[in-house]
Amino acid sequence: MKVGLVLGAGGATAWVFHTGVLRTLQDERGLDPAGAEMIVGTSAGASVAATLRAGLSIDEVFRTATRPPEREEQQAMLTELRTARKTLRPLSFGLTRHVLPGGRGATLAVAGLLPPGWFPTDWLATFPGMDRFDRWPDGLWVPAVRAADGEVVVFGRDRVDVPVHVAVEASSAVPGMFRPRVIDGVTYIDGGVASSTHADLLVDTDVDLVVVSAPMSKPSRRLFARNARQRLSAEVATLRRAGIETIVVQPSVAAVEAARGFPRRNPEAGTAILGHAVEATQVALASA
Repeated sequence: MKVGLVLGAGGATAWVFHTGVLRTLQDERGLDPAGAEMIVGTSAGASVAATLRAGLSIDEVFRTATRPPEREEQQAMLTELRTARKTLRPLSFGLTRHVLPGGRGATLAVAGLLPPGWFPTDWLATFPGMDRFDRWPDGLWVPAVRAADGEVVVFGRDRVDVPVHVAVEASSAVPGMFRPRVIDGVTYIDGGVASSTHADLLVDTDVDLVVVSAPMSKPSRRLFARNARQRLSAEVATLRRAGIETIVVQPSVAAVEAARGFPRRNPEAGTAILGHAVEATQVALASA
């Protein structure tokens, strides 16, 4: 059986949630995450996907996600923030058209109205495994959004001529928080503003089973969570119509509560998030 993994957006909480999902697949189903035929990683999920393709263990991700930054790292970040070009000018008026009929949704429009973020993304180059790639690995797709018009570019499918860590930075450039990533003169932002999962990318591949870890599809009334659930539902329907078995793992209300304030205000929540992810995966597997 050829397996496709979809690792969705969701910040530091998503890193920990994904490790719980992947551990459970490995322990209870004997599925080797690193050996998946295809891995689609969006935003935070892109970092985890790259780590898997680099051949590192799931535990490396958990240790990275739950390790407090060193003093030197904090100082370097503060220096970058002080010298960053700051503006409140909207990121891209070209994205606002997506709120109109025929557009791709309100989240793209909202992203366009937000200012560019100030936090750098280049620290993602130090994420476990990023230094192991001398070429683009097979079976790794990283979606990012072109800021000018909202088109989704899938690195690893559409382009393989950029370093993996650069594509991960582009997919992780959350508007209003992280700086957009410029590649060959083109500005890219977080792939999650179009879809937190992009699971339907796998419909044209030869996978038999797709497992989706969707931290952003959480029980919340907020715009981005609602959009994540709606997009995921449509993507899963597309996969199942194509005859591809699909298992979806989403956070529970208890998991959302446990993750509040993580990692800055509640750094100890990592273990609880991991436990909730394991439980959610067990439920999803049992009902499949």
